[in-house]
Amino acid sequence: MKNVFEKGQEISLIDALDNREKRVALQQKLLARHPKSTLISLKMNIPGPIKSNDAINKVFHSVSNMLQHYLLASSVTLLAETYRDLPTGPEGYFVIEMSGIDAKKLCIKLENNFSLSSMIDLDVYVTVGSNIQDISRQSLSLSPRKCFVCQNEAKVCARSKQHTLKEIQRELVTLYTDYYLSNTKKAVSQCAQKALLYEVTCTPKPGLVDAIDSGAHEDMTIYTFINSSCVLTPFFDSFFEEGFYYSKDQPLSGLFNKIRPIGIEAEKSMNEATQQVNTHKGAIFSLGVLITALGYSFAQSGNLDLIDIQEIIKEMLRYLMADFDGLENKDPKDLTIGEKLFLDYGISGIRGEASSGYSIVFNHSLPYLVNQTTGDINDRMIDTLLFLLKHSKDTNLIKRAGTVEILDEARQSATDILAAGGVKSNLGRQLYLDMICEYKERNLSIGGTADLLIMTLCLYFIEQLP
Repeated sequence: MKNVFEKGQEISLIDALDNREKRVALQQKLLARHPKSTLISLKMNIPGPIKSNDAINKVFHSVSNMLQHYLLASSVTLLAETYRDLPTGPEGYFVIEMSGIDAKKLCIKLENNFSLSSMIDLDVYVTVGSNIQDISRQSLSLSPRKCFVCQNEAKVCARSKQHTLKEIQRELVTLYTDYYLSNTKKAVSQCAQKALLYEVTCTPKPGLVDAIDSGAHEDMTIYTFINSSCVLTPFFDSFFEEGFYYSKDQPLSGLFNKIRPIGIEAEKSMNEATQQVNTHKGAIFSLGVLITALGYSFAQSGNLDLIDIQEIIKEMLRYLMADFDGLENKDPKDLTIGEKLFLDYGISGIRGEASSGYSIVFNHSLPYLVNQTTGDINDRMIDTLLFLLKHSKDTNLIKRAGTVEILDEARQSATDILAAGGVKSNLGRQLYLDMICEYKERNLSIGGTADLLIMTLCLYFIEQLP
């Protein structure tokens, strides 16, 4: 990962000294207003001339949120809080009803549980007479803080300039990367699993397994899907890590080859969990590609941003459509249904959707879901499913119907329901229920569209992450 601490506005020694005076004045002012209270001061401890940037602010907000959770869990009354966003670094001040000793113990507990504690300073102050007193670690008979580079006493290393700025920043980047990789990977994997569970519990659905019916899938129930969803999270972690650690100097098409074995192992675990029933093969492919791209992007930027994900996916899957090269020369008996559809109708199925960077999801269904402002999440998912059905070419549906003409029929049904106001309207819901009955009778299923809904939901949940 790049050095996230090397970019930003440089400050001078005079700037730092000037801010120190202002910081002391603010501490005195806050304690003067609340003389019988305790003040916790939070600031960043970042060596070098750059004290504020996106990465530094991210750490600050993480520990600020942790501190507030600790105070809440300890039933501590927060009398006042003040924040300052400065070139010399972000600062936070928390005036609380708690003894200075107990507040220092709470801060030390937080530091011990926060792997980036070497990047922060949590100081505790109380008023003693007319003076402000700092509650030190030594007053609790605790040893001084350790240097995160060599584990000797931090103050000794700082005074003697034991380590170069390059050494220090290298260690900071390692700590930062390990912490945010772990947390971001976990958050993304949870979004993926949540998307799988939301899709299957979305009820009712045409031809698909939901909370009350198995649709056209007699070998599956909602529990089959839940079992599958529960075993896939470790593989989502692996996809993210593979993208994260992939060298930016290598072609992204090679990254797709590296994640293929992960997908194969994920399918094996799915089959074991479902007694050989294919619940999520398509979703494993699509989510695997998406999560890998997210990991790669996060390694380059330090942020979970969707802006460049489509282009990363396109480059990853640059040669995916090569599987269709030379189909006209193959024996018709050896063609798969997907190959026949491509050869006869130009329908590329999931390969085409994926190779486009999932354009239908990023550019259409995700904005559609986000912009829905009425109805509960179940109704919004159903309408999004219909929106996807209207604009996609579901090869699973074609296979079930035995004719490509089913696409026009499905599009018309989806169009009529959405034009009537979707399932949030009485007419739209009745048309939708009629469609469900018809699909049940004809043994039709829109499994490919369901996979696109899972992708949409995963991105929707990721966009909501703090």
